[in-house]
Amino acid sequence: GDRQELHERIRELSMIAGKRVKQEGLDNNLLELIADDPMFGVTLEELQAKLDPIKYVGRSREQVDEYLADVIKPYHTDLLCHINSRICH
Repeated sequence: GDRQELHERIRELSMIAGKRVKQEGLDNNLLELIADDPMFGVTLEELQAKLDPIKYVGRSREQVDEYLADVIKPYHTDLLCHINSRICH
């Protein structure tokens, strides 16, 4: 479909889902509304698979591990040695 039309339809569906949440106290059903709309041609399962956050974190896990090992652990070790007033390394 046309990108602008799809964007507008998502906006409309998000307003419906938002009303459901805010006024009726129900769960947000935006994904279900999109999956049920033939304009999108996508299943709920396909949408849920696309929204898996692990697919979008890149190398962040490895970068955190490297930072902890290279920066924080040595600092922490030095700090503990200083606090305990003994020589470490």
